[in-house]
Amino acid sequence: MNTKFIQISMLILFLTMLCSISQYAQVSKYPMLSESKVVLEGDSGKWDYNKVHTLSVVEANMGGYKYWGYYGLCYYGGNPDLRKGGLVRSNDLINWDKYAGNPIIKGDCRWPTVVLSNSVFYMFYAEYDSNNDSHIVMLTSEDGIHFDNKVVVVPKELGTQNQNPFIYFNKQDGYFYLTYYHGVERSNNKSKNIWQIKLIKSKTIDNLKNAKVKTLLTSDYTIASPSITFFNNKYYLLIESIKEGNWDNKWVTRAYESNKIDGKYKELGNSPVLADNDACAFQYVLDNQLYIFYSHCLDLVKWNWELKMVKAIK
Repeated sequence: MNTKFIQISMLILFLTMLCSISQYAQVSKYPMLSESKVVLEGDSGKWDYNKVHTLSVVEANMGGYKYWGYYGLCYYGGNPDLRKGGLVRSNDLINWDKYAGNPIIKGDCRWPTVVLSNSVFYMFYAEYDSNNDSHIVMLTSEDGIHFDNKVVVVPKELGTQNQNPFIYFNKQDGYFYLTYYHGVERSNNKSKNIWQIKLIKSKTIDNLKNAKVKTLLTSDYTIASPSITFFNNKYYLLIESIKEGNWDNKWVTRAYESNKIDGKYKELGNSPVLADNDACAFQYVLDNQLYIFYSHCLDLVKWNWELKMVKAIK
């Protein structure tokens, strides 16, 4: 073997390694996150004790508070009276004051998500029938406390879940987007079970109920709880997931990105971004800062949860 051949081979090996290192360094990642803080817990002996599960945040600037938050409980199926929605308010996104008249939604309300548009609060949440099939409804309010005018936005389907809604107004194009989980979880033939992340959009929020449905992700194991936001000139999608034999058999929050809000999403290099039975993430950009409000499980057997917050480190 001559010296020139060896030199060429070494050069090729070096360039290949350099290319691999460069590609690794360029892997897209979700922004680095701060230490988590517990920001909301249920009160002992009250309707929300150990069941605080989701938090939707609106910059309302009303009633002495900059931020209004709408929280839901983890109760799923069974008695609809256990599924209620509450209001909390804050000026710093860490310390939240519960509204004295809670719960503001008395029953059959899971996963409330709210957007404020033209001085009207629009709330979306899932309702369930006796078979645990679910659909998504929308209500409106002028004061952010009393909601009515309920309409079905995503209809019920036999043997199917339509739930985990997240409403988002995209300032980039002026459209409203509703993402949600659609799936079949309880088929007698498990091979027919399917989990999908869906999206609908409309220029007017009242017309979401007539919008064409698009599928963003599909899986043969649990994916759910989508939320979308725009940050660092890209769209981030968060979902919850659990799969036997993966992630220490814990609930995790996985992160994706896309250049288009309704385009193809690619899982990021540092996904999952929350991995200790952390799920139900709602992400928001507030005052140019990216925040995630998510649910951390205290006890999977008792199904007890608390609400935490992390933010991107600039």
